[in-house]
Amino acid sequence: MKCFIIDTLIGIFAVDEVGNIINFIDFNDNFQRIIVFYTLLDSKSMQKEYEVFLKELNTSGFDEFFFDNKQLEEITSFKLKYKTFYVKKALEFRDFRFNLQEKIKSIGLSKNEGELLANYKKVEQELIKKKVKEAGEQDDIIVIQIIETLDILKKSISLFMSRLREWYGLHFPELTDKLVEDNIILAEMISSLGKRENYTFNNIARNFEFTEKRIERIQSLASNSMGADIDLTIIQEYANQVLSLDKYRIKLESYLENLMDVFAPNLTTIVGSLVGAKLISKAGSLKKLAYMPASRIQLLGAEKALYRFLKTGEKQPKHGLIFQWNLIRGSKPWNRGKISRLISGKIGIAAKVDYFGGEFIADSISKEIEEKVKEIDIKYPKPPIAKKQPKRTNKKQNKKKSKR
Repeated sequence: MKCFIIDTLIGIFAVDEVGNIINFIDFNDNFQRIIVFYTLLDSKSMQKEYEVFLKELNTSGFDEFFFDNKQLEEITSFKLKYKTFYVKKALEFRDFRFNLQEKIKSIGLSKNEGELLANYKKVEQELIKKKVKEAGEQDDIIVIQIIETLDILKKSISLFMSRLREWYGLHFPELTDKLVEDNIILAEMISSLGKRENYTFNNIARNFEFTEKRIERIQSLASNSMGADIDLTIIQEYANQVLSLDKYRIKLESYLENLMDVFAPNLTTIVGSLVGAKLISKAGSLKKLAYMPASRIQLLGAEKALYRFLKTGEKQPKHGLIFQWNLIRGSKPWNRGKISRLISGKIGIAAKVDYFGGEFIADSISKEIEEKVKEIDIKYPKPPIAKKQPKRTNKKQNKKKSKR
């Protein structure tokens, strides 16, 4: 016999083909009970009460169960192995839901329209709050926030340092003009040494790991500098702020590394915490990255170049974010595309294992990658001979020529 299972925020009802309620679970206005039921449903779990409810129907002769809730139908079929059907727009469901107030009166549940709407609103609000809270607690959301914050920090530090170079260059232009290219070391020199008179051999050697030749050159330039004598107090404070931002960046990177080791150990071991986090961020979540084909992983972050290639026929991109990984960046230019294809496939495997909670397999994958990269380097030691590509002709010009 057929039976229609209708879930509502008041209770769960079993209706026969005529429309009569043959069994039901009354939530009895217990909002916590309703929330627990739907929370378990989202996590593909089943309440014991619901299991007993269906077994009673089955023992009464009902062996075909129809649902308009896809999740409830799937869990019933999977857990209890009953014969279930998902019917989205059946008349029985529509009739019951439109006439809910009258239907529940037949089993002794009396609620007016105002009470029903108030209950629905309160339960929906609690369910939404719970989902928002759970979404915020997901590790991949935190990873995305951290990696995006790191990107902002790095851009900000670079921007602040360009201003610091220009500002301090008024006093010691020779130092800021590519003599010290590392931004953080330059900020440390400005903060600790300040005036040109302090750029002595002993002061520089004590605070910085430069070669003797370089120290002597800096000292010589400081003593013969053409820079102006200005108040450096505010400039040194500005340098301290830049250094403070860099310390926070290091702390945030360390936190991200620890989080990625727990959250995505295989992905982190293969490509590192920063590249792994950027891939998750660009994909949207670890789940999306796990379900993504290798060809798309390979070009994550190179979407503009890909669209340009499709539109204008310019050079096709070979890699996106994964180029930041040392093994690709440090390889021969003509082999980077092949290595990128290899690695993107392995990243997909690692993401799947991490998402589904599999075992740690990154060591074996890393060895396989190293062997394959060596094979590629041996097989392609020299760049391929460039083929002449046919010139792209303008269709309008061709039409004009044909008319002539």
